[in-house]
Amino acid sequence: LRYLFKTYSLYHKGSVQIVELLKGDNKKATIANVQNFFLDEDKYPTIRRRSGDWGIKSPQNDITGIRGSRRGNGSEKSMIEYAEYTLAKRAVDYAIAGCSSSYRHPSQQIIKYRYIQGLSLSVIKERINKFGNSTYYRADDYACLEFADCLEAVCERLNVDSDIIPDLRAKNRKKTGQKGDEKRTKTGIQREI
Repeated sequence: LRYLFKTYSLYHKGSVQIVELLKGDNKKATIANVQNFFLDEDKYPTIRRRSGDWGIKSPQNDITGIRGSRRGNGSEKSMIEYAEYTLAKRAVDYAIAGCSSSYRHPSQQIIKYRYIQGLSLSVIKERINKFGNSTYYRADDYACLEFADCLEAVCERLNVDSDIIPDLRAKNRKKTGQKGDEKRTKTGIQREI
């Protein structure tokens, strides 16, 4: 009986797409990485905060012509940081827009309602018309997997710094003792760590 249930769940229409999405990746860890990305104060909330333009000031020149500090141009550093975080915020927005928005897979709505707006689960279930717990959590898992896949593609195209947005897709490690991982750089070139 368990074998039949597992076989049915693998061939069930919604589950087949989850199985096919992110082949070779650790799906549970990827889902946890996406949830952590949105809920951890050092990740997405920081990107949103630092991409705002309220902290940017125009460079001020000293009327005496003497530089006051040897540490470098603070305005230039803040402008560069602002540009990097604005690009990262844009990548997240594009990745959300790249997710499904159908009745069957309301990934965009789940990401927006749960992880960005922070609505309660009962409100989200009502808005996306998925009332059962297992039905909702399957849809949430699918949304997280789809978002991770879209985000990595967008980050590669926009050359987003991987220190700001890391690859959320958790790879299954080989048991041969391989410890390196690929990492995006600012130039978009992959390098081994």
